[in-house]
Amino acid sequence: MSKTATLDNAYAILIGVGADLPASVEDAKALYDLLADPDLAGYKKENITLLTEEKATRENIITAFDTLIDTVDEDASVFLFYSGHGGTYTDNDILELEHPGKPLKPEDENQSHYYLQPNDFDVKKYRETWVHATELKQRIHRLRSRRLILFLDCCHAEGMTKSGNQLNTSELKNRLRNPEGLIHRIDDGRGISIISSCRAEEVSWILEEARNSLFTTCLLEVLQGKHKTSFEEPYIRMTDAINYLMKTVPQRKPTQRPFVNLQMYDDFILSRIPGVLIKDTPAVSDPAGAAKGKVTEVKTRFRQTEAAANAVIFVHGFSGEAADTFGEIPEFIMKDPQMEGWDLFPMGYSQYVRPGMGKGIWATVADIDRIADNVASAIQHRFSRYKRIALVGHSLGGLVIQRALLDLPDPDRNKLSHVFLFATPSGGVQEGSVPKHLFPKLKELHADAPFITMLRKEWKERFAGEYPFTFKVVAGTEDVEIPIVSNFGPFDEEHRVTVAGNHFSMVQPTTQEHDGYRLIVDGLTNSTFFNKYTDDAQINMLLGEYEAVIRELLPKKDTITLKGLKQLLFALEGMDRHEEVLEILDAHPLSRENSDLLGMLGGRFKRRFLQDYSADPGAKAMEYYKKGLAIAKEQGNNEKIYYHAINIAFMSLVYEEDRQSMQEYAQQALKAAEDDPFDSVWKQATVAEAQLYLANLEAAKAHYAKAAERAGVREKLSIHTNAYTAYTSLMHTEDDDFITFLKLSFLT
Repeated sequence: MSKTATLDNAYAILIGVGADLPASVEDAKALYDLLADPDLAGYKKENITLLTEEKATRENIITAFDTLIDTVDEDASVFLFYSGHGGTYTDNDILELEHPGKPLKPEDENQSHYYLQPNDFDVKKYRETWVHATELKQRIHRLRSRRLILFLDCCHAEGMTKSGNQLNTSELKNRLRNPEGLIHRIDDGRGISIISSCRAEEVSWILEEARNSLFTTCLLEVLQGKHKTSFEEPYIRMTDAINYLMKTVPQRKPTQRPFVNLQMYDDFILSRIPGVLIKDTPAVSDPAGAAKGKVTEVKTRFRQTEAAANAVIFVHGFSGEAADTFGEIPEFIMKDPQMEGWDLFPMGYSQYVRPGMGKGIWATVADIDRIADNVASAIQHRFSRYKRIALVGHSLGGLVIQRALLDLPDPDRNKLSHVFLFATPSGGVQEGSVPKHLFPKLKELHADAPFITMLRKEWKERFAGEYPFTFKVVAGTEDVEIPIVSNFGPFDEEHRVTVAGNHFSMVQPTTQEHDGYRLIVDGLTNSTFFNKYTDDAQINMLLGEYEAVIRELLPKKDTITLKGLKQLLFALEGMDRHEEVLEILDAHPLSRENSDLLGMLGGRFKRRFLQDYSADPGAKAMEYYKKGLAIAKEQGNNEKIYYHAINIAFMSLVYEEDRQSMQEYAQQALKAAEDDPFDSVWKQATVAEAQLYLANLEAAKAHYAKAAERAGVREKLSIHTNAYTAYTSLMHTEDDDFITFLKLSFLT
């Protein structure tokens, strides 16, 4: 028997309809044998309901769900599997069947009805013998546990025979041809994960000489731990299964591609790895997948009403979730009388999904494609009743939107009324535009890589600069994450808009007068947008038009605000007028005692240095940080001392390659942090980084963990960049336990 903890609170319903699909029975039985095996999954037999052949009736299926509703508590996990036919009727199909001769509905009002076909399904008595998607959804919704996954294998090659031909859809009008539509109808919007064996107009196959369908074969493999050779824990979690199925099924049969929704309430345990694989795996006495108590609900809608004819879909990037990414925008819209009649939905990975590259700005093409599939599918099915749809994307969510737009059929694309892309690297990344250590990792998103080149080619062919919807690409004046040439470059000037803010704050308003918020609302209400808080100098700075900034601000340098002074200094540096910058800093009353200003300048050049390791920005970063440190020491400001000292320690390592200076400044930063009575995220991060430079890795881990507990998305990304760059420079490795710790702490 396996030495891992038993899964006593795990339940399963396994349905293999049989009849003309004998392999469906084999699939359900094989899963039962695995789940009930005490040396494998270890579910209690009394917690598993197996329904096959004549037992897979409508009555028994409904009864099994009702029993589950009465049995499971909020800490249970539920494994649902259905192998059999699915079906669909449209409103007009039903009118023809039940009211022959009655006028049919217009095609844009002709909604589809999805259902499962039990063993006793009778096409003439379909209402009495089907399991409608809505009643399945209602029962799933009534389950107290949100730890649910549903596997659907219901678009089979005809007869599921080993040499079967593809289903003749013209002969079987009501046979399900669109499992994506079925998924959207079943999804209860509260975090259940649903994965189908294939997509629209595809079929599920059983390969030559195989006992089970390809989809079930791969599912059985991952549940037995055959998907990898080393494990961080002795369990198979939901994401293990989903990722393996999404990757392996199309590898073995390219014409069969599983489809999965994006919701995930909890990455719970589905199975245990066999004892033969467990010897080098850490023991876990209280598996997280069996954790007690509630997990934060997944946000799947901001506002949904019966009467609304319009919908706004917010597609976030990979560093968070829509409820956080877009801040108060949905709440402000719901309070705005002008926006009545617009429903609001988020889309993207839930907070419980870990993207391939972790939760950061960047992502793999596989993750982008997966969300794009969901957005396109949702527009076609989940949001099919809406007459107009607006899309708002942030960061790589903008790439998701572009890919989804191109994949939509014309009738669905024609519903789009507005598309807003905030801080999106539409042109990909080029060498020197992102930190040097990051560039090789982003090879899939390089400007000349297949994903970006095909996206731009297809976009140009489809739209040729003429859009059937309102289209805006938006840059933030202080966005240091996305290169402006990538954000604006692929699009004509008339579609470009600049708003105040950094990569995150540009879509996180504090008031309804925020430029990013006003751009969206004014666009949706056909009002004229004016930049209220983004002045010309900020826009010129972003676009590299430094001469215009200097002409405006240099003559009044002695009377401008701190904000204006910062813009002037940045512009002078942009024109390589470094000596003038130093003269102003030495003489100006706002800068003589302001170490923050020097820190901003130092940070600007540090980021520029990290893009290509050029000597000039490295030297300037050191110069500004040292001037800031001197001012902070004169003022006895410990918070500023440790800020500048730790940055000098970092630059001593990565720019000057002087480890002695690195440790000396690390000691200064550590002492100042210890002398500062006030705790903060940045204090913990500084202590952690200082301990890293002093080779105290366990102490560094402890303080990084404390920082991660309190940090927001932006802080996490910044801390990770410094820590990762410093550690890899010190240890000359990009893959060890400490790097894994950093990723798990700051990018998950």
